[in-house]
Amino acid sequence: MKKFLLLLIVCISFSSCLSTKKYHVAEENPKQLQEKNGITVISEYLSEGELMKRHGKGDDNPYIAREFVLTPVYSLVFEVEIKNKTSMAVKYDSRETEIYFADKATRASVVSDVETNQEDEKYLKGSDRLARIRLAKKTMYNNIVRIRPGESYKGYIVFRNNFRQRGECILHLPLLYNSGNVAEEFEFTYQLTKKKQPL
Repeated sequence: MKKFLLLLIVCISFSSCLSTKKYHVAEENPKQLQEKNGITVISEYLSEGELMKRHGKGDDNPYIAREFVLTPVYSLVFEVEIKNKTSMAVKYDSRETEIYFADKATRASVVSDVETNQEDEKYLKGSDRLARIRLAKKTMYNNIVRIRPGESYKGYIVFRNNFRQRGECILHLPLLYNSGNVAEEFEFTYQLTKKKQPL
């Protein structure tokens, strides 16, 4: 009987921890807009709780951390819309896009990072891995995205790392001409903290 009660207490405590998991959230202004010389960029920080609402809580969601692995990978996700009202095409390049968070620079991820994640290969069943890849292809900015004059593009810019800190997070987003020269540079600053959000 004592063993049963102890097991019950452990299960309840475990369930309570899961239901109040801590996420990075933006303390204020999660959605920001900047416009420079005919280019408009809208950037919205999406908490892990919001990503669960949109894409579910299961292993088929590539944007939520898998806590019970040796080296969990956390994602910071920004939904970014770029509107090009200029007379020249501009492009997003993942190699030039970074965040600065807790004195560390992290380059934007691409779909192949999800496809080749070794932790996923170890712990996920095949159907979940394929679902994660499909969702990443559907929603993420990939290596290079070109936005022609008069057009816009919207998707997730994702940064994957062992993020556990809180503090100032700066999204650095340069947009380039096809020549490689910088058209405009955008920076969005967020104050991230960790808060409990019921699942």
